[in-house]
Amino acid sequence: MNSLVKKTKIIFGKRLRGFRVAAGLSQRDFADFMNTGNNYISELENGLANPSFELLICYAAFFGVKYYQLGDPDFPIPSLDQLPASTLRKITELEKAKQAAAAKILKEKAEQKEKGLPGRAAQLHALINKGFFKQPKTARQVFAKLNPGIPESALGNYTEELTKITGTLSKGRFAKLLDKLAPKGESTAVRFRVKAADQEGYENLGNVTPIAAEKK
Repeated sequence: MNSLVKKTKIIFGKRLRGFRVAAGLSQRDFADFMNTGNNYISELENGLANPSFELLICYAAFFGVKYYQLGDPDFPIPSLDQLPASTLRKITELEKAKQAAAAKILKEKAEQKEKGLPGRAAQLHALINKGFFKQPKTARQVFAKLNPGIPESALGNYTEELTKITGTLSKGRFAKLLDKLAPKGESTAVRFRVKAADQEGYENLGNVTPIAAEKK
């Protein structure tokens, strides 16, 4: 029985991922629409969680199908243009919000450059010098620190910038200054913490491994 349940959960998870990807949504986007955490969506798609009947109905309504069709491997997954009008409006509004957020970031960067203000790398180095990374920080926390005027509720519109911050902190000189730690708990976000031996400055960094396991 346990084997059958496990297999069924994996099949459902793959199906749910298929529906989400066909709609062009990230796990975070879909989670926001469903008012759940993106970690929960990840667990569902990997066959690690049990969705309630209420959630099944909500998911099905979002994709314009019956709840029992979500897990039916023989039922064709609808394409983006086949989704309900209400869902398409939500996705369109989300894309507009993301585009507006990206345009805002580009405008701010252009203004910073024109005024001779530091770019992303320089800002991140400044945070290291100020001790911001003495405690593990995610890219989301870094972005919020650099952009205090953006509310927490709107950070989901800046996924591209969050990805760039993660990339910047993971390579080059930053990889020599910071340990890259595994996600904590149910989170899927990696964290960065200043290397203990390097907290006093940038000298004599030596050869270090970019990704380190967090010390207990």
